[in-house]
Amino acid sequence: MSKPCLLVVDDEPNALFGITQILQDEGYKVITASNGKEALESLEKNTVNLVVTDLKMPGLSGMELLQEIKKLDQDIPIILLTAYGSVDLAVEALKQGAYYFFEKPIFNTLDKFLAMIRQALKTQELEKEVSQLRKEVGEKYFFPNVIGQGQRMQEIFEFIGRVAPTDKTVLIQGESGTGKDLVAKTIHYNSPRKNKPFISVNCGALTDTLLASELFGHTKGSFTGAIKDTVGRFQAAEGGTLVLEEIGEVPLQSQKVLLRTIETKTLERVGSSQSIEVDVRIIVTTNRNLREEVTNGNFRTDLYYRLNILSVTVPPLRERVSDIPFLTDYFLKKYQEGDRPFKIRPEVLVFLKTCPWPGNVRELSNVIQHMITFSKNNVITMDDLPSYLLANEEEPNEMELGQIDLTKMVENLEKKWILKKLEEGNWNQQKAIELLGVTRRMLANRIEKYNISIPKTKSNKTIN
Repeated sequence: MSKPCLLVVDDEPNALFGITQILQDEGYKVITASNGKEALESLEKNTVNLVVTDLKMPGLSGMELLQEIKKLDQDIPIILLTAYGSVDLAVEALKQGAYYFFEKPIFNTLDKFLAMIRQALKTQELEKEVSQLRKEVGEKYFFPNVIGQGQRMQEIFEFIGRVAPTDKTVLIQGESGTGKDLVAKTIHYNSPRKNKPFISVNCGALTDTLLASELFGHTKGSFTGAIKDTVGRFQAAEGGTLVLEEIGEVPLQSQKVLLRTIETKTLERVGSSQSIEVDVRIIVTTNRNLREEVTNGNFRTDLYYRLNILSVTVPPLRERVSDIPFLTDYFLKKYQEGDRPFKIRPEVLVFLKTCPWPGNVRELSNVIQHMITFSKNNVITMDDLPSYLLANEEEPNEMELGQIDLTKMVENLEKKWILKKLEEGNWNQQKAIELLGVTRRMLANRIEKYNISIPKTKSNKTIN
């Protein structure tokens, strides 16, 4: 794959050189311009993936350059830099279509600056992929990054297709790792707000005080460490979508403020009494049952009904076993390195379909990456499975699986697997334990369960 091409625009030679060096060190291809006119000429001659531009420049200002670029290509992310930042200026830049707004010197927030560039490029790539696939396929509800063939996922697809064009609040519930964030992104990128910011905040990772500052912003001096005015996530998402992850973790006091902001579409920054209007679509996610949280007094009733306008529950992986082959194929292609595709043995797929998957799709993704790493000749076998999956003490529940024959298949598969490792270890059970990655008790239980006979000539090679 070719390196992303970034255009850096700044009339200050030292700043232009410094930013260029940083981006080149990160592996990007960089072209430069010292003013807005040169930048537009470069855009005509080169395929540019992202623009980083100074705000205050002679001739065409950064804001004017932003407007001109958007006329040429709405999809190019633009990051504005300025040494004269203000909250109002940042909000105006975001309204005009800027992807983000940074104050100079960026060296003070370099990690965030580079992370924002990676995020912008990833968002751009996703938008292009969705656009291209939609042109090629033209299906009514086609979402290439939400994988599933079963009835439960078909219901999710229809839900996304119906709610995406609206501006209504969406509540997405489901266990951790089921893909709630992916559903939220899919709704945004199929909505009229797709060219505006997509901002998310993990409410469960912040204290009550930090949450208010993160969501609504704060004024200089409003608390210890508040050295400048800061834009909150609500304002940063102006015109776009704000995702409040793990909404069930928000403390009750903050729930009251959040309710007022959502209902009035206005906010007050911490340390200020000035009301600021905001235009954002709200999507909330949670791994809790909010109705039960309301009953238990942990979540406000009025906020629950304000958020529960359009709701959907993403099913756990154990309830969509038929989708595992499709997800596996997707992850194999996603994590493939090089041109040679990976193949997976049928018995591995059978085994994957019997696992409990407490970590859901996220866990399956991790397992596929593990198997790719340890596979030989691009063929994934039972040898490449993480040992913890094979060491699981709990047998698959036939009622949960709804496939008694499949359970029997797994038992046969496990027996063959243990026999194979015993033979590889020349029937030395200690060696087999090491090869299988299980405990002594577990191996002994399986030998008894499957009535495995140890050859008499090997009887002295048992566990000590």
